[in-house]
Amino acid sequence: MSDYINPYSSSRRWLRGNLHGHTCCGKFMDAAVSGQIYANLGYDFMAITDHNLVHDLNQWKSWQEQVDLIIIPGEENGSTDHILEIGVSSVTSTLSESYVARAEALRDAGGFIVGCHPQEYPDRGEKNISDAAEILHGFELFNGLREGRGFDEMANVDLWDRILTQGRRVWGVATDDFHCAYITPGHGWVCVQVPEDSSEKVPWRTIVQQLKKGAFFASTYSAFEEIILEDGVLQVTTNQSREIRIVADGGQVIHQVEGTSLEWCVESNLTYFRIESINGVKRAWSQPFFSTNHSEDAAD
Repeated sequence: MSDYINPYSSSRRWLRGNLHGHTCCGKFMDAAVSGQIYANLGYDFMAITDHNLVHDLNQWKSWQEQVDLIIIPGEENGSTDHILEIGVSSVTSTLSESYVARAEALRDAGGFIVGCHPQEYPDRGEKNISDAAEILHGFELFNGLREGRGFDEMANVDLWDRILTQGRRVWGVATDDFHCAYITPGHGWVCVQVPEDSSEKVPWRTIVQQLKKGAFFASTYSAFEEIILEDGVLQVTTNQSREIRIVADGGQVIHQVEGTSLEWCVESNLTYFRIESINGVKRAWSQPFFSTNHSEDAAD
């Protein structure tokens, strides 16, 4: 039987956050305001990803003192074909307009690197993600702003399965892409798994490291409570779901159950499998479990 790389632990502690948000000028909202809105919704962290701008240390300290959640520094890189660079103290210089070369420079700088809203670029967006799939840590399966503008965000899930079926490794992310003039909070988010015995206020660097490892899920509605793989048996519980599915090679559903819990004897010789919690059109996506026969550990 194949062994699979499990990005998760047995911890039931998950921190909810938005990884894509803008602030501080014109139509946008200062983080002292938007951060507290997210905190009031039960979020634990948010990243500030202004375009080609990382705010200075004094600004970050000021925001952090004013809000009841963790703020992660970052930026949205590029004049077009955007890439998130999360967990950095300055904008990384990119000498080439090539998407792959930019992704390489950003990853080398040490942040968590996410390809943004590929459906916005119909002539090249999916190709960007596919070409850079082994460099990016992840890409946006769901971008709330783009869904509101009518883009087919579910096409990103099909793209993900095509990439995963080829044996390449990239994580799936859901975000708001928060701009106060365009979108309210709470459309898409991630939940990052941290040890149950960690401090109440987890350092943002720990969150970034867990993101790189794939110890998180993406959601537009429900939440995974447990994702445990032991001795070839997968056990999953959610807080609410009409159905839980196992999706594998080719994006095929190979097992499904109704309700909020699943137990499944893992099949052998899959390139990957992943878990979806289904609530009508709403979804939660686990990260993929990769066969050790088909992938290498890409975490930093």
